[in-house]
Amino acid sequence: MSFLKNCRVLLKSANSDILQSPQHYNVILENRFVRGALLFDSGAVAHISSYEFDFRKCQYTKAVDAYACLGVLVPMISPTSDSSIMAPQSYLVLVTGCTSVGKLPLFEVFRITNVIFINLKCQGVEEDIYPDLRKLLSSGMFYFARSNIDGKPFDLTVNIQNRSRLGDEILTSSDIYTRGDTGLNFLWNKGLMGPLIRAGINPSDWLVSIICGGFEVCTVYCSAGQARVGVVSRVSAQRPGTRFHVRGINDCGDVANFVETEQFIYLGDSVSSYIQVRGTVPLFWEQPGLQVGSHKISLSRPLEISMSAFERHFMNLISQYGSVGVVNLLGCKQGEAMLSKAYQEQHRKSSFRNTIHHIIFDYHSELQSKGAKSLEWINQQISRLIDDWGYFYANGQQVELCQTGVLRINCVDCLDRTNAIETLVGVQIILPKMLMSLGVNVKDQHNVISRFVDGIKQLWQQNGDHVSRIYAGTGALGSGRSKLRDAQRTAVRTIQHSFFDSAKQEAMHMLLSNSSLQGWMKLVGEQYLPRRLLHSTPILLTNILHRYPEFIQIHNLRLFVGTWNVNGGKHFRSVAHKHECVTDWLLDLAQTINQKVNWGYKSPDFTDSDELNKPMDVFAIGFEEIVDLTTSNIVAGSKPSANQRDWGQFLQRHLNRDTDEQDSYLLITSVQLVGVCLFLFVRKRLAGSLRNIATSSVKTGLGGTAGNKGAVAIRFQLGATSICFVCSHFTAGQSAVRERNDDFQEICRRLSLPNGRNILSHDYVFWCGDFNYRINLSGNEVKRLTAQSSWLDLLRYDQLTIEKLAGNVFRGFEEGPVRFAPTYKYDLFCDDYDTSEKARSPAWTDRILWRRVKLTFPKTDENGIVCMQNNSPSIKWNPGRLLLYNRAELKTSDHRPVGAIFNIEVHVISRQSRRKVISDITEDYGPINATVQVDLKIIESNSKQLLSEDVKPYLLNDTDFLESLKLIGSSRDGTILLLHFLDPLTILLIYANSKQASIAAAFLDNYIIPWDSSSNGLPKITGGYEIHLSTSLYNSSNWLDRMQRLIEISEREESNINDCRIPAEIFNALPSIKKLDKQLPSRFDGNNEQTYNNDDEDFENDMTNLTINRAVEPSQHQLMILLLLYILHKTVHLQP
Repeated sequence: MSFLKNCRVLLKSANSDILQSPQHYNVILENRFVRGALLFDSGAVAHISSYEFDFRKCQYTKAVDAYACLGVLVPMISPTSDSSIMAPQSYLVLVTGCTSVGKLPLFEVFRITNVIFINLKCQGVEEDIYPDLRKLLSSGMFYFARSNIDGKPFDLTVNIQNRSRLGDEILTSSDIYTRGDTGLNFLWNKGLMGPLIRAGINPSDWLVSIICGGFEVCTVYCSAGQARVGVVSRVSAQRPGTRFHVRGINDCGDVANFVETEQFIYLGDSVSSYIQVRGTVPLFWEQPGLQVGSHKISLSRPLEISMSAFERHFMNLISQYGSVGVVNLLGCKQGEAMLSKAYQEQHRKSSFRNTIHHIIFDYHSELQSKGAKSLEWINQQISRLIDDWGYFYANGQQVELCQTGVLRINCVDCLDRTNAIETLVGVQIILPKMLMSLGVNVKDQHNVISRFVDGIKQLWQQNGDHVSRIYAGTGALGSGRSKLRDAQRTAVRTIQHSFFDSAKQEAMHMLLSNSSLQGWMKLVGEQYLPRRLLHSTPILLTNILHRYPEFIQIHNLRLFVGTWNVNGGKHFRSVAHKHECVTDWLLDLAQTINQKVNWGYKSPDFTDSDELNKPMDVFAIGFEEIVDLTTSNIVAGSKPSANQRDWGQFLQRHLNRDTDEQDSYLLITSVQLVGVCLFLFVRKRLAGSLRNIATSSVKTGLGGTAGNKGAVAIRFQLGATSICFVCSHFTAGQSAVRERNDDFQEICRRLSLPNGRNILSHDYVFWCGDFNYRINLSGNEVKRLTAQSSWLDLLRYDQLTIEKLAGNVFRGFEEGPVRFAPTYKYDLFCDDYDTSEKARSPAWTDRILWRRVKLTFPKTDENGIVCMQNNSPSIKWNPGRLLLYNRAELKTSDHRPVGAIFNIEVHVISRQSRRKVISDITEDYGPINATVQVDLKIIESNSKQLLSEDVKPYLLNDTDFLESLKLIGSSRDGTILLLHFLDPLTILLIYANSKQASIAAAFLDNYIIPWDSSSNGLPKITGGYEIHLSTSLYNSSNWLDRMQRLIEISEREESNINDCRIPAEIFNALPSIKKLDKQLPSRFDGNNEQTYNNDDEDFENDMTNLTINRAVEPSQHQLMILLLLYILHKTVHLQP
């Protein structure tokens, strides 16, 4: 019975439709286990009755029969589509190929082998649409199940223990998002269920739930009967991806390749099961892939700011499984050793150091040195934990034992070594315990036990292959296979990563996207709203977003953005300028403004001394030509260089010159593309609140193939505000204006960031770099005007200013007043512009621009009409306030560095206020299905008598009446998407939104329509008939309670995974401390035993006049002079 195709799709034929125009296209989905059918029409979906389905059926032709339906795919629109809330197409996803994996007492499991897409807006089966997604779903990695009792969908996302605890009622809820169990984390087609949920249709009636992973079952015969033994792995849908694209943890505490594996045995009426989990190391780390010179593990975020995500991950595990024990299988290789050490250090510093066991076992090293005997130790360690935590066992409906803790096992990829240890646990430790509970005597039935062992070993090997194929593209390595097979699979993994994993990654994101919003609106919704709420109707969400000023708190953030072309990054070591201070650029730029020498721009608000001394919150420092643009460096591409490391350490020491130790600057991340490099430093107290930090780069040299020119970017989110920093190097040459414009456009188009973002899809963008735009004047004329400080005259000929005004580049960006001399090109170590034979004309090549997107959201007015309105006037628009824009006089390069200081606004969510706004709008909006039920009464006009119940009017084919009803129903500016019949005298009207439905329900109630019965064969009477309408919102009982429950669950989940309660005090930097007053006394205090060697690098770094030349060692004479100057300084300050 289970193999019968349960679903049939019907497409509207060319015949005329009574209820719609002849050209109108729609689709019907029929399910043999559900009465009626689903009608997809005009962007709406409705469950039509058997009464109407029987009438419509003759107008449709069969398109395809299928085994199951997965849902409706609504492709995501690019974030560049402004405020889009509708997708151009949608598709019905159907399973047309599957194989039976095994039949268990309650259900039968099927592996999906082929799917097709049916376009719901234009006729035809889409064979070639989204081939990568179709390939993913047809790859044999997805499974669904049907009940053996009634053939309806059976939910595989929930493990056996949780199912016995929760029961079946909650698993068949009409809204899966109100479920509180962990199964939602493993449901891979929840995004496809969204359109049905928004229409108020229970998806469990029509759609199957699919898991990704592996499901294998075998039969073992024993004296107690026929046992069904199985191993199922459920891959989490929270952080999906392939091996080198997704590593480590995210800010919500989700880790890559997180898999829940359950071993179970059904015997008679009894069942026993045990769960293990795996997941990559829960730190922020990355491994670029199999690229030459860059296949190295590195931490992408400092441990200091990774703790919240680390602890969130383990809190999630504890809430789901109880106690947790970590089995760390990382090895002693350089990258793995570093990662393992960081893992152990983070565990020791966490609040779980005494409650979570951390077992360290170098799998490869131990097996090579001790062989199989080494596994005895790990066996003993794990057995102690399992003895305390137990496993699940139920006899019939009676639960006898429960598992109260889980092992979290990992290596680097959580594949081959993890498979081996999980197999050891399942076969050697758990299997004997499970068999004893099931009444199989381990000691007396050796032959039976060996059959169980052989069978379950085979299942574990197949399970390892399934998990490995998902993450790495091949079966698992090791497990007794030949070395030749392992070598082949290793080669295939390399090819898979290089050519196919990117497409697979995109397909996973498309499948799992569950937001009803589109484009830019989707990204903003994810910043401001709980993620579980994002599946709700678009108009409801945009109405909430429209009132965002009511649930935010505004804080000020101070940023420094700087750019410097350092001409190879080596000249700063020259003895000629060893006393130049990089802090003149980074910390003391405000003090360098001098109208006689260097004008610069300073905001009138930036004159107060306290304002001047206020520390920065964020430093974004960009460099160009941080390495020489040689062939070898260009080939190396984005490989981190020694210069990048040295500059990072160098900058961090200087930035912390005046900081309090509790609020010093941390290097959050950096990114390099050949010579372009960008560093992000953030105050320590603020750094822990950053979310979704990401980096990216794009090449524009030689037509996009070489990295000698290009851009790098760093983005993050603070509160509900997204910020992106870009540093770029454009094409050089006096006349290459068009090429520079093309570089800008290419960077905007090709530089991609996670979650479909690009540069422009952020609230704030700060773009700095060597743009190479020149001045269209001769060198002598530029020098003359520069000597006169005639900045406005120069700007009239500035290429960037001209192109920006023409709308060719940086549209929507702002730049501060340019009141400083051109920054290029100088002779090294002097103030003379280029005196070489080329005598390049001076130019403002080094610039800083910024933009902020103004947030506007559509809302429904009092008539339910969607319109764009300006947001609350209580929020005064602030695009970002420029406080300072100037250059610094560092002469170790042929460019001068440029810096800008900004004050910007950051929005922090007030969860309590947001919850109130959501509740208010939800209550005002009405039931999400936006459906009005119209009950009809036919009355004789003259006698006012009700038509006899024996007489049944056939209104389905009365075109005049239906058109009249549509016209009347739309008279209050409402839009009726769909009209269908529940029974001969009950009609359902589906409106564009719930506000329109509420208005229409009130307007149509007690409405009377005159009716001519001639077309329906009823007896003609004098005066004719009247149709009296009685209306109500359809299926509206308890809708508000369900929505309130969803809001409550969403907010609670949000508080656990992404705490937006950012303390206001972290936006207030601790006061600056003068360097000499802060540190030097501790160096010379008699109680301080710290001493210095002759090289004295530490002492030199502490001095205020820290030189850029780190290679020059101070002599004893220099040290004595510094000491005398310090004593003199203190003496002067001590005088009365």
